[in-house]
Amino acid sequence: MKPVGDDEVTVGSLKDAVARFIRERGWERFHNPKNLAESICIESSELLENFQWVTTDESETYSEDSERLSSVSSELADVIIYCLAFANVLNIDVAYSVTSKLRECEGRYPKSDFYGRPPNLSKIRKA
Repeated sequence: MKPVGDDEVTVGSLKDAVARFIRERGWERFHNPKNLAESICIESSELLENFQWVTTDESETYSEDSERLSSVSSELADVIIYCLAFANVLNIDVAYSVTSKLRECEGRYPKSDFYGRPPNLSKIRKA
């Protein structure tokens, strides 16, 4: 698959590309919900490792550092690929899942109460 940008590809086509990649290698038997959930966690940790021992300010400069940005981008891609494989195995409609969750969060974190405030304050207000 040739690299394309966000404005040129759909979630469905990414899910298809991931499924094709897995199928072409005969990896379906390894891709069960448990293994994929574990892989998502493992790859998320590898993404996080890019930020170990740096300050918040330093992390905000990664977009200006091509080497660090490349590493973060690669690890994020691994996380997303496993998430899409997970969605494929469980027949989860990613777009529906994300938009439904955002709608739920709009109720849980109303702009009037949470603008400029961290979401951990949700313990104070339950929707």
